[in-house]
Parts: sequence; structure tokens; C-alpha cells
Amino acid sequence: MTTSPPRILFISHHGTLSGAPISLLTLMKHFANHRDWEFHMIMRKAGPLRAEYEKLAPTKVYYQHYLDPGDMRPVGDAGPKLSGLDGVKKRIKQWRHEESLRQWVHAYNPDLIYSNTSVNGDILKGLRSKTPVLVHVRELWTTVDLYNKTQRAVFSNPNIRYFAVSEFVKNYLHQEHAIPREHIDIVPGSVEPEQFDALAREKTEDEIRAEMGLPQNAIVIGGIGSVDARKGVDLFVEAAQTILAKPNDKDIRFVWVGAGGMREGMEQKIAKAGLQGKIIFTGERKNPYPYLKIFNIGLMTSRDDPFPRSVMEMAAFGAPIICFREAGGAAEFVADDAGVVLDSLSAEDMAGALTRLMAEPDLSERFSIAGRRKAREEYNTGVIGARAAAFLDSMLARPRNFD
Repeated sequence: MTTSPPRILFISHHGTLSGAPISLLTLMKHFANHRDWEFHMIMRKAGPLRAEYEKLAPTKVYYQHYLDPGDMRPVGDAGPKLSGLDGVKKRIKQWRHEESLRQWVHAYNPDLIYSNTSVNGDILKGLRSKTPVLVHVRELWTTVDLYNKTQRAVFSNPNIRYFAVSEFVKNYLHQEHAIPREHIDIVPGSVEPEQFDALAREKTEDEIRAEMGLPQNAIVIGGIGSVDARKGVDLFVEAAQTILAKPNDKDIRFVWVGAGGMREGMEQKIAKAGLQGKIIFTGERKNPYPYLKIFNIGLMTSRDDPFPRSVMEMAAFGAPIICFREAGGAAEFVADDAGVVLDSLSAEDMAGALTRLMAEPDLSERFSIAGRRKAREEYNTGVIGARAAAFLDSMLARPRNFD
């Protein structure tokens, strides 16, 4: 008698070209290549990665007809209010859509539901399934504080098991949400060197420097991510201003790759200080990897970042990293061999560490070599994917419990 392959229902919070959806996609590809598992996918909201998910699994969008009621709304917020007949019609369409999704999931009869990020508590409730659930937690307090009551329920269900992207997140889950440590396994993000090396070759370093008006001899200090307060873009600019205010025989430039709501305000601040061309925002780049090639040092200025994919990406291209210990999991990657970990969330201290690395090229080179090796060998998807797959094997071996 033949047995059917294990069935996993994945839930992605989005399909954007950002850390969590990309990390899920890379793990799913690894699972598809190394396990005989069957996949289905529900996306909370659609996005450009939908086509990639659909190559691996039948894929449906949950909030298809009505505004996502759990879209980063504070605890107790009832979500969007119905407005007139059109709003009522949309809500009815969404209700019918959710009912069809419940039937679809019931017919699929998964052995495991894998929620990528902890935001999907309302979807888990809406599916009304007794299937075992794994939640891959990629958030900390800044994001979790915005969850509504239903979303936060994922932290109080004793039957849920968790992946945390760092020891920092594991400690947060235990200390703030009283989740037993034995219910949490650590599966960090990962990188795919072969893929991003190929993407990085789409533009040469000379082309990137010419695009941004950077001299060939300029030292480039880089940052990457959304241009917002959580990512600490204001600290990036403050550290840059501190460095650029001091006499220096080096041509130092600061480049941030990414887009976000704080860009205009930061550029106004830069213009007021007369530092246009010295501190540069590239805006959104679908392929950021050619830009990472020119970073001599990477600044991880986040105030709250569970385990940023960008720290591995910058290190993989040879940039020593400066980060904050109390901001999340980046310090676990950097440790004492891939850069500098600062105890205080201070732009001034970051500028001091940056000055030291520029003054000690041998130290910077040692950090560069160690970080590059660590990202490419210890945090590649083959290694991290195998760890995740082993944990899932143990979950899938447990007795099934369905409606």
C-alpha cells in the first residue's frame, strides 16, 4: 500500500519583495528539492511574489474582496468600517470567499499549517481547522504592538509550535508572552549566494558608482531596507553627519538602498546640512545586489529587527557590519568576528565604531573575511533549510488531529 506525501498549507502574510516573503519562498524551494511533501499556499494579500509561489503550490489570496481588517491595527481596533451599500457588498463577497477557502483547505486536509510570520492569527481562526500549526515568528515588539486581539491569539495557544528567527526573538516570546522555551526552535533567515551573485553581475561596480556620482576612490558606507524609523534611517543619517562634520582626508559617501515614508524628510535634512551627494538614497531597487558590491562597511541601524536578511546580504558581499545589541538578532550574526556590536542605541557610538574601522583596515578586512564566510557557508539556505526540514519532519510524525 502506498502512502500519500505529507501535506503542508503555507500562509504568507504578503507577496512583497521583502525579507519574510522571500525567506519563505527560499525555504519552500529547499523543501521541494529535498522532501517529498505536497504544498498549498494562502497569501494574506497578493504581491509580486505570487507568481513564484504558484510555481510551487496552488495559491489563493485570503483578503481578496475586502480591506484586510488586521492590517497593522492596534489592539481593540475593530478594523475598517463598512461604508454604504458598496462596503456591505464587499464584506459579503469576502465572507463568501473565506467560506470557499475553508472548504478548499478542508478538502486538501493538510498535515500541518505553517504560518510565515505571526500576523496571521485572524486567518488561522477563520480557517477553523484543528490541524497542527507552526508559526514562524519574524517580528518583535514594534510590530506585535500593532496587532489586534485576534492576531495576538497566536501567542497564547498552547498547541501552537514556533520557529523564532533568532535567540533574541525566542527570549522575547518566552519573556513577553510566556511561551515555553521547549515550544520554540530557532530557524533564522538564510541567503542564496549563487542566486544573488548572478544578480549582482547585472551591473558593474563602475556602473553603480557612475549612476550615483561616486568617485572611484570613495569609501562607501551602506545601509539597506525600508526608509522608516524601525530601520533607524534617522540614525544612519545622524551617524553620517557626525562623520562628515569632521576633517578627513578620505572621500566618504553614505548610500541607503530602499524606499519608504521618511525619505523626503531625510533628504530635506541632508539638503539643509549641505550634504547632497554625500548621503544618497537610491529609492526602491528591484535588484539591490549590484549596490551591495560597493559597500565597504555596512551599518545595521535598526531599532527593532528580529533577524534582518540585509545583515547577511551585506556581509556576504564582504562588508563588515556595525549593529546594536538590543535591537534584535543581528548581533548574533555579527558576534565578535564579523563587525562591531554596540551596547547603546546611539548614532554617535556608531560613528565612533565606523571611524575605528576606517582607521584600522586590517581589522576591517578580518571582519570582512569572517562575515563573508559565515553568511555564505553557515547561513546559506542549504544549511538553514535542512535545519527547518528536520524540525518539520518531527512535527509531521506526530499524530494528526483534524475536524
